[in-house]
Amino acid sequence: VLHPLCGDVFRTGKTEGKAYPLFLYKHQLEALAKGQQKQSYVVTTGTGSGKSLAFFIPIVDAILKGNNADPRPRTRAIVIYPMNALANSQLEELDKFLVDFPADGKPFTVARYTGQESRAQREGIADNPPDILLTNFMMLELILTRYENVDRRVVENCCGLEFLILDELHTYR
Repeated sequence: VLHPLCGDVFRTGKTEGKAYPLFLYKHQLEALAKGQQKQSYVVTTGTGSGKSLAFFIPIVDAILKGNNADPRPRTRAIVIYPMNALANSQLEELDKFLVDFPADGKPFTVARYTGQESRAQREGIADNPPDILLTNFMMLELILTRYENVDRRVVENCCGLEFLILDELHTYR
């Protein structure tokens, strides 16, 4: 049911020079099925049990399938974190899945937009929209309400947004 390239992306042991198939837990398979049907879902499970994969696998699958139908660069998913440390950590984790791909041949793109970025980095995100945008709730509110040109372009690049993820939902009020 997944795009064939997902099997190459989602493998374990890549950073150690090995690559093994990734076996999914029941909650990840259920999330994948919901995501492919464009249904909303909530994943609650213990720390270290693969919650992030429960949303990143359906997102990457949709990106790969969507790029076949419409290759125009745009942001298809926004993942909102309660703090920058989590966004930074997830960016590192996603980069591990992309380690085997050449810089100009990555199957999906991801960028962090949290307020830690320089003006040049923000301009780069606005000019070259990533498939997945990692942010925090404060920055998302800021770019939705601020009329600075670069932020407006980041928002406009989200036209046709397919996924809006609230990670660590229990921390929001």
